[in-house]
Amino acid sequence: MVAPNKILYVFVSLSAILLLFSGCLSNDLEEKENHEAELIQEFLTANGISPESKTEGGIYYIEDKTGTGKSPVVDDYIVINYVGRYLENNAIHETSYDSLKEEWSAAADFKYFVYGPSKFQYGYSIAGLNEGISMMKEGGKSTMVIPSDKAFYDYNPLVYSIELLKVIKDPVQHEDSVLNIYRTEKGFDESTAYDEIWFRETVTPDPADIRTVEPNDTVYFMFTGRLVDGYEPVIKDDRIFDTSEDDGVPIKLVYSTSSPKVKSGTILAIPKGLIIALDSMRIGTHATALLPYDQAFGDKGLTNTIYGYNIVPKYQTVVYDIEVQDIKSPAGK
Repeated sequence: MVAPNKILYVFVSLSAILLLFSGCLSNDLEEKENHEAELIQEFLTANGISPESKTEGGIYYIEDKTGTGKSPVVDDYIVINYVGRYLENNAIHETSYDSLKEEWSAAADFKYFVYGPSKFQYGYSIAGLNEGISMMKEGGKSTMVIPSDKAFYDYNPLVYSIELLKVIKDPVQHEDSVLNIYRTEKGFDESTAYDEIWFRETVTPDPADIRTVEPNDTVYFMFTGRLVDGYEPVIKDDRIFDTSEDDGVPIKLVYSTSSPKVKSGTILAIPKGLIIALDSMRIGTHATALLPYDQAFGDKGLTNTIYGYNIVPKYQTVVYDIEVQDIKSPAGK
């Protein structure tokens, strides 16, 4: 049996250890808080930013250029250019600028990240960004110093440079408008409408070869998928989100209208509009297929499953350039 005085001794010893640990933890957190406050103050002083720029929400907001358009509210879609850096070492946390990817340590992992203006649903980012962007108008630019309690609670404050290009109140209406303008500009008239997409051959194969793809055929094709961007007065289609041209290896696909299967080659996803396009193609056909968002990646978009970044935004019109190299029937057919 343990003597009562020994039990008391053990209890007192454990209590002393817990008090010591608690004191060390408290000192460590206080040191981190002080360091973060010093980083923020040094940045404000070095850049001539007044402490009065601190908002009620706790960030520092500096308007670099006043916008003249709409301001976003939660659930609007917005299009922005941005770069976020750590105050500690000026390293990039995230960016949409292609010119900065060599400086961004995560760029190597974000292989399929599409640089350029980013379109997403506003109101679901870190608290500091949500507040800062709410103070902007279309066409505006701003700098936001974001303490860690408005970001990731890691005692690493951030500074963001944001350019708000567009506020989209109704993403479906917006994409319908972008699609119609792009169709007109690129000559996709009603004669090119094909089963809910627009399709136009750019190289036509031998007219004598009338065989098209049939279920369970294996199709060998090259492709490039591009975003149709409608965030500026001029609609652009120069941002590639997926392509077989990088490695030069055609996609080997077992054709099916309901469940196509990739046997070899690299393609991030197969939207139903791409299958519709392949449906009418013959060996040697080169074609351009214009896909409305609901025939492309719909209201979910295309997201990298490992790192969680957006590849194709929600409600996004896309266009594919396709070349069918070969079509083979199942063995024994």
